[in-house]
Amino acid sequence: MPWLDVLGNDIHYTDSGHGQPVVLLHGHASAAACWEPIIAELEQDFRVLAYDTYDHGWSSNSPRQGPLVDRAAELEHFIGSLGLENPVIVGQSMGGMTTLRWAVRHPGDAAALVVCGMGWPLVVPPPGQPGRPEKFEVFSSLDADERIWLGVGNSFTDEWIAANPLDHARYIRVRSTAAAIEAARHPRSLEASQGEFLSADAEAVDAFQKGLESITSPLLVFIGDDERPRIRRGAEHVAATVPGCRLLVVENAGHNAYFQRQDLLVAAIRNAVAGT
Repeated sequence: MPWLDVLGNDIHYTDSGHGQPVVLLHGHASAAACWEPIIAELEQDFRVLAYDTYDHGWSSNSPRQGPLVDRAAELEHFIGSLGLENPVIVGQSMGGMTTLRWAVRHPGDAAALVVCGMGWPLVVPPPGQPGRPEKFEVFSSLDADERIWLGVGNSFTDEWIAANPLDHARYIRVRSTAAAIEAARHPRSLEASQGEFLSADAEAVDAFQKGLESITSPLLVFIGDDERPRIRRGAEHVAATVPGCRLLVVENAGHNAYFQRQDLLVAAIRNAVAGT
């Protein structure tokens, strides 16, 4: 299995297929393995790469007390280390925000960008303020000598879970690796390491807004119609801001629309590469 030193972290990744490189970025508390059924479809036409960002999957944990790596810089280093030219970048949730932040730094360097389950602005109130979640993901924490599973909260619709109980159970187990459990028990700062939840600082907001307006790579935003309201508002804002951006709203799907409707996502990626 391939491994790569990325900014001091031991990163696990997968690499299959041939042709145009497609890089898949998973969400918070998830793993590259969650992309496996989608990889099986895409590798027929593309070289498909998916990596476990640090503190996730089979990759190494960051120190419990900073400094933390910028995940957009992690993506830059991953692409550069493997010599990937004109890649297609596809990101889910946290990976979607990484995709946007990378695109702001490299506005025309991707063959196509697909952002799933994410938008901007996405502001989380400071600690102690109304609307601030206690945890960024819902998970079950047991005593240290017992098992722990990283759940998915309301990321899937109830109807999908009822119709796909085995896939749902597998999705949870795939996420529950030692690195992810360690990070869940001893949370690192998402804001410090990734910047998904940008502050309301006017200068930072203005700079990122202008960055979005500068993106020239084809961009598709892919969300479920049962997406969390603040993410949907952010997705709609991105679609209205980035020149030529398309917004695809999937019926009867939640935050994990990318997994609930893999067929639509695979078709959307192929169409984005083809420019249709």
